[in-house]
Amino acid sequence: MDNDSEDGTGGSPPDNHGGGPWQPPEANEQFDPLAHAGLEATTETPFVVVPRGGAREVGRSCYHVETPFSTFLIDCGLNQGSGGQFPDFRGLDREQIDAVFLTHAHIDHAGGLPVLENQGLLDDEAPILTTAPTAQIAHTMLEDSLKIHRREARRPGRSQQFWSQDVTDVCDRFEPVEYGTDRVEAYAPVSENDPTTFELGAAGHLLGSAWVALQTAGHSIVFSGDLGGRAGYLPDIAKPPSADALITESTYGNKHSHTSTSTAQSNLFEAIAEAVERGAPVLIPTFAVGRAQMILLLLQQRLHTLPGSLTDDVHIVLDGLAQEVTDLYHLHASDDSLFDESLVNMIHESGVSQPFLPDNVTVPDDDADRQRVFDAYDPVEGTNIPIIIAPSGMLTGGNSPRYLAELAARYDDAAVVLTGYQAVGTAGRALQSATRADGEAPTVTPDIDPITPPGDWPSATGSVGWVQEQETGDARLTITVPTEWITTVDGLSAHASQAGLLAFARHVSPDTIGLVHGPHYAQEALQSHLVENVETVDQVTRLAPLSPLAIHAETTNEMATKALEPQPSEQVTLDDQLDSLRETMTALSSAVAEDRNSGLTEAEVRAIVREELKRIQQ
Repeated sequence: MDNDSEDGTGGSPPDNHGGGPWQPPEANEQFDPLAHAGLEATTETPFVVVPRGGAREVGRSCYHVETPFSTFLIDCGLNQGSGGQFPDFRGLDREQIDAVFLTHAHIDHAGGLPVLENQGLLDDEAPILTTAPTAQIAHTMLEDSLKIHRREARRPGRSQQFWSQDVTDVCDRFEPVEYGTDRVEAYAPVSENDPTTFELGAAGHLLGSAWVALQTAGHSIVFSGDLGGRAGYLPDIAKPPSADALITESTYGNKHSHTSTSTAQSNLFEAIAEAVERGAPVLIPTFAVGRAQMILLLLQQRLHTLPGSLTDDVHIVLDGLAQEVTDLYHLHASDDSLFDESLVNMIHESGVSQPFLPDNVTVPDDDADRQRVFDAYDPVEGTNIPIIIAPSGMLTGGNSPRYLAELAARYDDAAVVLTGYQAVGTAGRALQSATRADGEAPTVTPDIDPITPPGDWPSATGSVGWVQEQETGDARLTITVPTEWITTVDGLSAHASQAGLLAFARHVSPDTIGLVHGPHYAQEALQSHLVENVETVDQVTRLAPLSPLAIHAETTNEMATKALEPQPSEQVTLDDQLDSLRETMTALSSAVAEDRNSGLTEAEVRAIVREELKRIQQ
């Protein structure tokens, strides 16, 4: 996949319509989470948040926000793993959404936008409010995502959910805004009496990334988006406002701190230099947005340190979506609100207008250009040694697996440097697992066509072949990669560690914190850490799919607690018996979730629910 996202954890997300243990067993296509919970936004409950993706998973981030005046979405992504690929929109009416706030352009936050358009859920005048770089990068990513979606829709059990016109139409909705505060009414089709304001602040994750704060009727909520603060060329994370509630990512919530960025980058350059010094070609599968530009800047700054004349023998290849995104990075490179002051000063002082492009860079236009890269390389003399930077970062699509096939077919020595998380089931994970287990040379079968027709390879190593896919009968290329080729460089994540997430939460000083965008082990560790270290907090909860979280005008909790599920709203029109029932059902949800994780089948889970309901009714 050419437009994969940084630091996804992969795996199977909750089913779109499966009614997980945190949803009632009777949830069906007509399920409305707000109606089921008996919730609506009022002056007493100024915000109700419904996770429609990105809860208990990393992928398809999408958070539905109800206020007494309007309906918003924060992000709308897709999932690159198996299971529910797009957000779950059940209960939303046509043209209900007044505006979307997009925190950044990674596909797990933006990839579902064309589905919103296709299903008619956006008001005719609803804007997508985001920074200018995010709008531009997202446009590029969505066009590429359509190509991938068409291919995946041909698989058994899949269907196409959006088309080219949907991409065009939804991109026309982008309304670029600067970091800062403004009224929603100035952009969205809401009442002139709607008091809601929004604020975007730098999130330090990638170019143009932002956290989002909403305020209405004197109450406020902050959505972290993906927090970074680790890229030296981006501004630091901007200080968020204090708020009643914080919805925060938790990707590395279990990791107190990362390896320093400088150490990780040194390790990366060392892996590249070792290969170049022995004359071996290098493939760096990379995320197109953020990671590719970091690698390019690193090479631009350090290639001259290679011994002897090796710098002149290196041939850098920048391919796929990464080249288009790099052009957009250069478009904004002199803006000190989007880039770190040191980079902007360097541009002004040196006159370099393209700081992310080292010397000796080739940008292939087609397969003929890619073949010429290998034709120019002389492994005997060690000249024109290619360093190939190409998406996807997990070798799931794009041109990186195609380059991998070329290296395996042509050469006895090469280097494959993995620089990001490799999700379960991807070719990148297969390579990584083989090296960590001291296993045999892994064989992967990516869904690709080779750059060079197989009969035209100048030499045959025996490492590339063909196998027939059982489901479709199609022939798939198989690639066997020597384990000694493979290196994993850790510590390059663009996500904040536990310490960074805590610092952000302390700035917000919320009563309630909802955890999203993280695996269960990271969320559980962060949950305890925040309870113990954020003085203002009354509740830290792991949000669950389609389980509404109500933010009340007044908090009644007297001490910080951990809640495995969002706490239901206390409605003044409901009697004490119903309140008690809801509390019991919340506890039941937690118990069932634990049993589900222990390996119970869906039938066994539902049996537990039925028995507990009978007990409650007695």
